[in-house]
Amino acid sequence: MSFLKRMIKDGIREGVSNAIGDAVKGAVEPAATNLANKAAAKIEDVAEKVNAEAAEKQAETKSAFSGLEGAFANLEKAAQSYATEISKNMKVCPECNTPTDAAKKFCPECGAKLPEETVADSSVCKECGTQNTPGTKFCQECGAKLPAAEKEEADAQAKDNDVMATWDEYMSMYPKWTFGGKDMVLEDYGGHIYFGMTFNTSFAAQNAVRQYKALLEDNGFVQAGKYPSENELYKMIDGVCYHVSFSNCFENDPERPGISFATGEPQGGFDWSPQKEKQKEREEFMEGLNKVKGLFGKK
Repeated sequence: MSFLKRMIKDGIREGVSNAIGDAVKGAVEPAATNLANKAAAKIEDVAEKVNAEAAEKQAETKSAFSGLEGAFANLEKAAQSYATEISKNMKVCPECNTPTDAAKKFCPECGAKLPEETVADSSVCKECGTQNTPGTKFCQECGAKLPAAEKEEADAQAKDNDVMATWDEYMSMYPKWTFGGKDMVLEDYGGHIYFGMTFNTSFAAQNAVRQYKALLEDNGFVQAGKYPSENELYKMIDGVCYHVSFSNCFENDPERPGISFATGEPQGGFDWSPQKEKQKEREEFMEGLNKVKGLFGKK
């Protein structure tokens, strides 16, 4: 395959992918790819023909290539229209996200009950009635948020609410997170709990983490141990030392902080101080000295 043909096909596929949206991409993409293949072949034929006669027909070359942009635009519009028509007879399972025929009542993949509305229905604007391309979030006619986007946001909020309910169950000894974010996770790795969320910007993420640190300190969490750090906070409750770590908070993504919760005292102990360290050293020295004296005494 020539470089030009690959470039054309890749460009068409990208336009088709952007036009269709994830919900129906799996069902539409094979047909759209076939369309891209045919279009690429035709465009390449024109390009090769013009290249062969370029020396004599320079004006013709310019004209042929100036039409490529329009060809791409028309193909993307055709893909959008095609996706919309297919989506009128398609439902998507709310449990496993499998696309299926609109006539079915239950998902053939997981058995879950399918929604009444089709994919196309969720892209009809409630304000002006315009049928939009599936995968878009706002109406192309009036700018109103589409039902599909509203449902997506509601589902995401419900998942975040479930995570915070888990906090109440497993994390009651720590002040609750109330500083925003989305796509929350709270996972227990055998006593070590990870809590993460996503923000739109790194600034918002850093500000939220700072606010949570302040809330912990207001609730009695402090730097402790032989090597205190502002990223390691501890609190002793009924003889158990609770630990919150921010050391690797932004290690993977500046917009997705991750906070670690666990139990265990810091190096040197929760109540470590230089005075206590010296006292401990004196006690250990005297204990060793007494053992030596005891050995000589026995002889």
